[in-house]
Amino acid sequence: MSKRWVLRLVLSIMLLAALSAAVCAADEENWYDAEQQEYFWEEEQLETVFPDVAPGSWYYDDVMYLYRNGIIGGFPDGTFRPEDKVTTGQALKMIILAAGYAEPEQAASHWARGYLNFALEAGMLERGEITDLDINMSRILTAKVTARALGATRQDLTQKFTDTNDDFAHALSEIGIIGGYPDGTFRPEGFLTRAELSTIVSRIYAFRIDQTGDSTDSGDDPGDLDDDTPIELRTTDDGVEFIKAREGFTAMAYWDYQQYSIGYGSYCEKDEYPDGITEKQADHLLRKRLQGFEKKLDAFLDKNNIRLSTNEYDALISFTYNNGDYWMSEKNPSRLANLLISGRYTTNEFASAFGIWCHVTTKSGTEIYDGLIERRLRELKLFFYGDYNAKNSDGFSYVIFQTEKGSLEVDVAVYETGSYYDPMFEAHCDDDEFFGWVAEDGTVIDENTRVEESLKVTALWRSEAEGRF
Repeated sequence: MSKRWVLRLVLSIMLLAALSAAVCAADEENWYDAEQQEYFWEEEQLETVFPDVAPGSWYYDDVMYLYRNGIIGGFPDGTFRPEDKVTTGQALKMIILAAGYAEPEQAASHWARGYLNFALEAGMLERGEITDLDINMSRILTAKVTARALGATRQDLTQKFTDTNDDFAHALSEIGIIGGYPDGTFRPEGFLTRAELSTIVSRIYAFRIDQTGDSTDSGDDPGDLDDDTPIELRTTDDGVEFIKAREGFTAMAYWDYQQYSIGYGSYCEKDEYPDGITEKQADHLLRKRLQGFEKKLDAFLDKNNIRLSTNEYDALISFTYNNGDYWMSEKNPSRLANLLISGRYTTNEFASAFGIWCHVTTKSGTEIYDGLIERRLRELKLFFYGDYNAKNSDGFSYVIFQTEKGSLEVDVAVYETGSYYDPMFEAHCDDDEFFGWVAEDGTVIDENTRVEESLKVTALWRSEAEGRF
C-alpha cells in the first residue's frame, strides 16, 4: 500500500476517533454508529443513508465524503441531525486534526484541554477567547481557528458578507472553506452545527492536500531524503536556487505564520524531524514539494492555454511555493489568475495583482509583512526581467494605502519604478467623498505621478481637501 493511502487511512481513523470521542464526551449518543459499518462503501445506499441529509442540500457532498471514508456515521435512529450544535472542544479537535497536526498531549482537567493548549501555543487563539470547552462554538471563532490553522490570509479587501468584514471569515471564503447564507450574511455569532463542522473538516482536508503539493504525505523518512536519484522538475536549477535564497535554510522545524516548516520552507509536521535535517536533505525535500506544485500550476496553465517563458514559470513556482495554489482556485480565481487567463494586462496591472499576496496572520489580525513584499518585488523582477540573482528589489516599488475612515479598495499595490501610478486605487466612505492620496511628506499622489520609490499614502477626503487647498 502506498504511503499516501496509508496516511489517508490513518487520517480517517483519527477523525473517526475524534468524532466519536468528542460527542461521547457530551452525549451518550455519538456521531458514529458501529452498526452502520456494513453500509460503508456501498454506493447504491448513499442516496438514502441519512433521511435528514437530502441530495442537493448545501452540506450533502461534504457529509457524504466523510461518510464514504468511514469518518462519520449517524445516530442510532439513522439520522445525522445536521442542525445540532457542536461544542468548542469538539470543534477544536476536529479542526486541528483535519489540518494535519499531530495529536497533542492530553490534559487531565478536560478531554479537550490538550487541543486548547495546542491552539494557544500555535497562535490559533489568544488566552481568554475560550474559557469553557463545553459551550457551543461560534461561527466567527471557528473561522479564526481554521484560518490560522491553515495559514490562510485575506487577499481581497472587498466585503463579501453583509454583517461582518472579519479578515478570517473572508480569508476562508476566498479559498473555498466557508461560505455565507443565501441572504449574504455570515451570522458571525451564530453557533456551529454538525453540518457546518462536517463541511469545514472535509474542505480543510482537501485544502491540505493542495497545500502540500497534491499529497497527503506530510513528509519523508529522513533516510529517504539522502536518496541521490534525480528529481525531474520543470523548474530550472536557477529557479530552485532562487527559491532557496528567498526561503533560507533552517535545520529544525519552526512555525512561520502559516505552517510548520523545515529546510528551505518545506511543509512538515511539528515533530516530524526531531533531529533536524541537513542542507542536502532539505534540497531533496524542496524538490519533492515542488513536484506537487508544478502539477497544480501545469494543470492551470494547460487548461487555460497559457504559455510562459522559463523565467516566468520559475517566478510563478516561487510564488506558488510560498503562497500555496489557492490563488488559481477554480471556484474563486484571484485577480492574478484572471489576468493570466485573459493574457491582456499591463506590467503594473500584473504587478499589483501579484504584489497584494504579502499578508500574514498574527495575533492582532491580518497585516502586510515587509519580508513578503520584498519577495514579491524580486519575483516580479524574475518574471519580467529574467533576473535570478537580484541583489535588491530595484525595478519595482510598492504603495501602502491607509485611511482613517471608510474602507480601502486595496491596502497595497506594486508599480514598475519609472512608470506612473496607473492603475490607481481608491478608498470609499458613505459620509464623505474621496479626493485622492497624500504621501507622508504632503505630496498628493495620483495616476499622473511618476513612480520613484516605495511609499505610504493616506486617503484624503473632500472635507479635508477643502481646508487644505
